[in-house]
Amino acid sequence: MPYSTSGNREEHTANLGLIPQPVEMRTAPGVFTITPQTPLVATGEALAEARMAQDTLAPAMGFRLPLIEGDGPRNGAIVWLLDETLTELGDEGYRLDVTTEGVVIRAPKRAGLFFGLQTMRQLLPPAIFRQARVEGIEWTLPCVSITDYPRFQWRGLMVDPARHFIPKSALLRFIDVMALHKFNTLQLHLTDDQGWRIEIRKYPKLTEIGAWRDETLIGNLLHDTPHKFDGRPHGGYYTQDDIREIVRYAADRHVTVVPEIEMPGHARAAIASYPELGCNPDQRLSVRTIWGVCQDIFNPSDETIAFLQDVLVEVMELFPSTFIHIGGDEAVKDQWKASESVQARIRELGLEDEEELQSWFIRQMDDFLTRHGRRLIGWDEILQGGLAPGATVMSWRGMDGGIAAARKGHDVVMAPTSHTYFDYYQGPPEDEPLAWGGLLPLETVYDFEPIPEELDKEQSRHILGAQGQLWGEYIPDERQLEYMAYPRACALAEVVWSPKEGRDYDGFRQRLERHLERLKVLDVNYRPLDPASR
Repeated sequence: MPYSTSGNREEHTANLGLIPQPVEMRTAPGVFTITPQTPLVATGEALAEARMAQDTLAPAMGFRLPLIEGDGPRNGAIVWLLDETLTELGDEGYRLDVTTEGVVIRAPKRAGLFFGLQTMRQLLPPAIFRQARVEGIEWTLPCVSITDYPRFQWRGLMVDPARHFIPKSALLRFIDVMALHKFNTLQLHLTDDQGWRIEIRKYPKLTEIGAWRDETLIGNLLHDTPHKFDGRPHGGYYTQDDIREIVRYAADRHVTVVPEIEMPGHARAAIASYPELGCNPDQRLSVRTIWGVCQDIFNPSDETIAFLQDVLVEVMELFPSTFIHIGGDEAVKDQWKASESVQARIRELGLEDEEELQSWFIRQMDDFLTRHGRRLIGWDEILQGGLAPGATVMSWRGMDGGIAAARKGHDVVMAPTSHTYFDYYQGPPEDEPLAWGGLLPLETVYDFEPIPEELDKEQSRHILGAQGQLWGEYIPDERQLEYMAYPRACALAEVVWSPKEGRDYDGFRQRLERHLERLKVLDVNYRPLDPASR
């Protein structure tokens, strides 16, 4: 439980405004003041994290702190120590001690040192987040002793450049703000009916054709009829060099980028590029300009399987992540039912129906990824027809899919629409920018509990964590992406990092009001808070 040495715990944590809330915190009188003479002290692998701190703090302070190679605490310094004996903190935990004499950050792994830095940044005046020198600020840290580590190993956000392309620069900025909140996983939804966003050198038409659509729907798909379009081509993609840069930038901030390559459904952009991948190869399709579920689906031939595995080879070369996401959701099977060749395929494989065919399809990818030392993850529809042996389930249609998978011994990331779909409205639709639908206010996100009561202790170990989704149909640019993400992502960050028993919405609101001062300095286009309801 978090606590303070004096006074009310929530009063002290609210004054500091730390998000996510640390596991344990003690406050003490006094401050430590950082001056141009304050050295950063580190050695070995800790030097990289000290250099990150040097780079991060310099713009606003207007000076670079000197870096001294060494391995011991010293008065007047900020010391970075890797201590492998602190095993109880896990791979991402840290201890941060601030006294009037100096600062010491200890962690068993580099990630912990980095997350300790994020807490230290929050302890400094909000002006520390400026990107140019701020005059007249005394850079003080309050005296605290913090022990901190995450509750869950998967703390994620998903962004969707397939529907509206997100420039590389915007992704890098998004990663920066994620890291400040101690998220460690960014899922990139790279392919869909409305766009293919990653360069595959063996199949250049995927981006020559699949990365571009003729126009985009205006207004809400369901309510604004007849449909109207903007008449403007939209597109873009990440080159392989772009991807390497994004992955490296994220890794430096201890964020893993998980790619998602959709299959067997959500395949229109790929089929428009290579018609032989579809069930009607003589039909020429264009990249889809409208949202919603599409009928087009990959045909399950050996050639299609080989094509997609070729794609995954290049994806794996670019993304070192353990997990590779293959989608698996909303695969409409009408074309499979109507295709003589697909029906013959079902008989040839000795399968019962189209659901078993999808399971077979996913199993081909699971076996392939396993042979390459990776793990398959997909949306909960991959449970249909039987789950592939090594698959991990991302449960979005409520919690039931995750519960079923965990009971069968499969790992799960909870991502239900009820608590994690950040493309939903944050308030009354008439007062908000156009969104997909649904209502997900801040308090609902904060009340989310990723481990269902239905699971026993052993089954609960399979819940890796949770993830917020930012589907891009109605997120046309970076400013709207930030508006939909924050401050709801602040609430989710606390759900997946902080202890369950320490959560309190009123206390979170108080801390968030302080924290939003930091996001304002960072020019994050967050949604303002509603008046407190309780």
